[in-house]
Amino acid sequence: MTACTVGCTAASDLPSFEEASRQLDHDADTLLGAGLSGPAVRLLDDETCVPGQVRHAVRAEGDLAGPSDGLLARLDALGYDRVADDADLRDDAEDVAVFRNPRTQVTFELTLRPEDGDGVRVIGRTVCYATG
Repeated sequence: MTACTVGCTAASDLPSFEEASRQLDHDADTLLGAGLSGPAVRLLDDETCVPGQVRHAVRAEGDLAGPSDGLLARLDALGYDRVADDADLRDDAEDVAVFRNPRTQVTFELTLRPEDGDGVRVIGRTVCYATG
């Protein structure tokens, strides 16, 4: 029997790590290409998984080229469901929304930073996959 951490889903219910990574990269390109000025995308090797697991992640920060609801609508069009919003995660300085694709379990977290003017941070992640 294997241990399961937060965000764990039965392996048979998920696409392969490679497929989920490709989907994450595609959706990040689609989302960021229309929503941020001065793209600052950085691929991450996310080390938040337990030993023996790996995940793929993307992080971008920049200024919004248009209204923030354009990013939210784009995620909706890509098939993502809102799983948390700023009412759940709000602090005094930032508004946060979290979206998850029900098929791939890829998650995007959008953080609007009003103190930076039109600043936004976007983080996309796959779930953790067992290596090997």
